[in-house]
Amino acid sequence: MKNSNSPIDYVKLFQSLPTAFIVFRADDPIFTIIEENEAHAIMANVSRSDCIGRPLLEVFPDVSDAYVKTGKSELLDSIRRVVKIQKPDAIADFHYDIKDRHGAMQQRYWNVTHYPVLENEKVIAVYQATKDITAETLAAQQSKTTQYQLKQILKAGNIGTWIWNIDDETIKGDKNTAMLFGLDADAVEVGVTADEYTASIHPEDRARVNKEFHNAIARLEPYECEYRTLDANGDVHWVIARGYFDKSTSSNSSQSPGILIDITERKRAEENLNFLTSATAQFSASLGYKEILHSITEMVVPRTADWCSIEILENGRLEQVALAHKDPQKVKWAKELRKKQGPPDPDMPTGVAKVMRTGEAEYYPYITKSMLEASATSKKELKLLLELGFSSVIIAPLTLDGKTIGALTFVATESRLHYTPADLEVAKALANRAALAVYNATLYGDAKRELKERRLLQADLQKLNEELESRVIERTKELGRSNQELQDFAYVASHDLQEPLRKIQAFGDLLENEYSDTLGQSGQEYLERMRSAAARMSTLIQDLLAFSRVTTKAKPNELVDLNTIAKDVVSDLEERIHTTDGVINISQLPSVYADTTHMLQLFQNLIGNALKFHREGIPPRINVYSKPVQANDIMHTIYFEDNGIGFEEKYLDRIFSVFQRLHGKEEYEGTGIGLAVCRKIAERYNGTITAKSTINKGSVFSFSIPIAGKDSSNE
Repeated sequence: MKNSNSPIDYVKLFQSLPTAFIVFRADDPIFTIIEENEAHAIMANVSRSDCIGRPLLEVFPDVSDAYVKTGKSELLDSIRRVVKIQKPDAIADFHYDIKDRHGAMQQRYWNVTHYPVLENEKVIAVYQATKDITAETLAAQQSKTTQYQLKQILKAGNIGTWIWNIDDETIKGDKNTAMLFGLDADAVEVGVTADEYTASIHPEDRARVNKEFHNAIARLEPYECEYRTLDANGDVHWVIARGYFDKSTSSNSSQSPGILIDITERKRAEENLNFLTSATAQFSASLGYKEILHSITEMVVPRTADWCSIEILENGRLEQVALAHKDPQKVKWAKELRKKQGPPDPDMPTGVAKVMRTGEAEYYPYITKSMLEASATSKKELKLLLELGFSSVIIAPLTLDGKTIGALTFVATESRLHYTPADLEVAKALANRAALAVYNATLYGDAKRELKERRLLQADLQKLNEELESRVIERTKELGRSNQELQDFAYVASHDLQEPLRKIQAFGDLLENEYSDTLGQSGQEYLERMRSAAARMSTLIQDLLAFSRVTTKAKPNELVDLNTIAKDVVSDLEERIHTTDGVINISQLPSVYADTTHMLQLFQNLIGNALKFHREGIPPRINVYSKPVQANDIMHTIYFEDNGIGFEEKYLDRIFSVFQRLHGKEEYEGTGIGLAVCRKIAERYNGTITAKSTINKGSVFSFSIPIAGKDSSNE
């Protein structure tokens, strides 16, 4: 046993210290390393023998951008400061990369402190205490990045977060929540009273929302409520608020966290669709067109606008034929003012005059004082405009056969509404419907007058019959075109349904990501069923749109290389080919005059079907080829041959019809539209499509299209 009074071995003590230390010469401009303990050597991935006696930057090179560009090293500057001021110097969160055992640079972060070693009031050495904080720093950076990404996701999705402190009735929220409620963001972040928060709820919804929330508190149940809020500008937002209470800790629970989702766009889309549908249904050709236009303005006010007017070009003069406001006295005043002022100047650079000249809608989501000053023709008119309090305006053209016959105007004043692009689309669609209603009413009036003349001119019955038949044919064509535009409206409506579906999918993802632990097995099942149903609906809508686009979205024909089309489709189907172990052989194919998109649709559906309807356990083998054309041929014929499940040929006509399937959707996915699209494409180019098939042996689909230059497709 050693004597307790024996001298201490400070070298061994230094080497055994758990803190990492390294020592440099102070009088050496390159700061040669004179000592290093084992803790530092292990941490820095070096051996002491390779460090001692060598310059600091030779052992631990400075690879920072600052050093590479300027030659200044933050590490050396710190050591120099210690030598100069004879006091410790620290560098917190110091980024300094070092080599690993294999010589590769590693990203590392440190807390470094330099201490002076004094002798006769002179610094003779500097020792460095070092702590590796790489893991903590990277974790903090990742957390910061994650927080930023989460904020951006919430911002992009118009989602706010909030926490309701039930004990003191205060609410904290983020910037999105503050914006939706028209509150100061800093105040909401610290916390506002429940009364301040609920004061921004629309007066018609406020009592219901308070009741539903406090009922949820009493039962400690999840909370969900849909209502309207008013922001700082007085604009109305539709939101869904969702909150949660943890039953397992109900005795200690005093807070309810939740989210706030802005569903204004979805609500407006639903309301606009319902409005256009009901508006179209009420247009009756038996009414005079002025009665129809008046009914339109009455429907718009006050649902969409405070003022609504329609002007029609009659005998070269723009006449205001309909005007509505919720106050009849204001309507009377406006009509008298228009009578005094007369029709608008047709050369005005903005407003109705510009719409009539260009046939393009005018859209002013925010009306400013400077805009009113620019449009007013006198101080008196400017004063009147300011008194009316314009906040937003839309002017949409009424167009028939490419000619602008009038204008529909929405004006927001008292309501302080600010129109959105969705409102603009509603105004344009309503203007189109109004123009058609005017035209149909005119046709109806013409027909009545013709019948009256027929009764008065019985002597010319035969002649009148011939003329009438001719006019009926002409009118039938025009009505057919009107019906087509109604179909186009249905297409637009179907297209707009995609937006709510995308939101359902996005909100489903958010629920799964943020509340998967609390949904439970039933909740997860309901969520999956909801997302699956939305996906199926989205697929159906896309297929319907693809079917309608064959004629409504066709482009001018061009020379299309079917070899390129086949190659692109095979590339798109690469994953399905791989999973089914399929093989697709493409022989040399011709070029045809067509729309590239149509050819892609046709090849995609026929090759995709061949991959889909393959026999169990037998990889699909598909051959795509064409036969050489002869001198008298007017058609190219492309064949799609497979070894799939086949079908009974008695069902040949059925498979090319919309929504017709020979198998249940449980067996094979799809909507039953693909082959209907193919037939529609074939018919568009005066071509044909048919098939031959044998059960459990395969099918051969053949598509014929005119040879380039020998026939013309339908334009």
